[in-house]
Amino acid sequence: MRASIAAVLTALLLGQVDAAGVTGTAFGFASGTTGGGSAAAATPSSLAQLKEWITDNVARTIMIDREWDFTGAEGTTTGKCCSTSTTTCSGGTSKGQAWIQDTCDQGTWISCTYDNAAKSPLNVGSNKSIVGVGSKGVLKGKGLRVRGGNSNVIIQNIHITDLNPQYVWGGDAITLDGADKVWIDHKKFSLIGRQMIVSGWNAAGHVTISNNEFDGVTSWSASCNGKHYWTLLLLGAADWYTFAGNWLHDVSGRAPHMGTDYDASKIYFHGVNNYFQNVGGHAFDVDTNIWLLLEGNYFDAVTTPMTDNSLTRGGQLYTTTTVASASDCLAQLGYLCEWNRASGSGTWPDRTDSAVLAQFANYKQDLIGHTGVATVPANVTAHAGVGRL
Repeated sequence: MRASIAAVLTALLLGQVDAAGVTGTAFGFASGTTGGGSAAAATPSSLAQLKEWITDNVARTIMIDREWDFTGAEGTTTGKCCSTSTTTCSGGTSKGQAWIQDTCDQGTWISCTYDNAAKSPLNVGSNKSIVGVGSKGVLKGKGLRVRGGNSNVIIQNIHITDLNPQYVWGGDAITLDGADKVWIDHKKFSLIGRQMIVSGWNAAGHVTISNNEFDGVTSWSASCNGKHYWTLLLLGAADWYTFAGNWLHDVSGRAPHMGTDYDASKIYFHGVNNYFQNVGGHAFDVDTNIWLLLEGNYFDAVTTPMTDNSLTRGGQLYTTTTVASASDCLAQLGYLCEWNRASGSGTWPDRTDSAVLAQFANYKQDLIGHTGVATVPANVTAHAGVGRL
């Protein structure tokens, strides 16, 4: 039986961070993810111990009760970065982002200094729960990466911030590359140089991304509008995503971008009750080898809720904009879908590719319920992000 997102939100709100560490239970495609399981909750006493606990092969429940600042811990690099017409702003509301890269055929080399820690994320071992306490849990200047076959990871109630935000390729907040069973919940992302969440060419596996705040406000913007462009890039070889109750605001692109023409890739994405607010660019950008079911998402002041190219690249889409398309879910999925709404935004497309419902009928046990789309702005802004367990 699929769980109602309202019931999930209620359970999370009523729960408290205690000796057990994690609040609530993984749902959607990450159902069954237990993280550190019954491992006693423990608080690291030093930066070195935090790194050891996150990266070792021991099942752990790691409590983050302060700001752990990696800035300067691994030194800095001074060299040349590439400044291009797309990253040099004039007359905009922000500075641009220069590129940390080896070539600069279309731009000009400029001097730059960046922090090394942000460019080398911590490799999270299997069977880990990494949980913030109250609103105190912050990882500054360092991201997390689940890769190499590691799995069963819960990352909850932590703010990841300040990863060389002035530079493209300055650092990714969370990377999934050769992973499985990952629950990313009640997090905040801000001031990230590159992607807030990115999957590599290997499988991300079964992932739930829920109740997170993607805060794009920045002084360094590739779009020159004070909004972060690089939000989510999902390219994995075999991925199942539940994306629910998230608040994406003041971003300008890849919110998210998903899919690839890599032949072996297949991505299933169930997006439910997410709130897209003040997006000065595009939200969804969909490529091929993807089956996308979207329900009850609210687009508020979003320039382009979905790119035109998304409709022609070969991805299979079910965008649920009419009573008829909502009703057609009943036969295949066993429930009525919730339609999506755009307010003060660009046009939301009406696509009802039958292959989407046929594919998702195979995963009924992992499909979550929804609230009415009209309630999404208030619900999401009240519940998403850190300190709101």
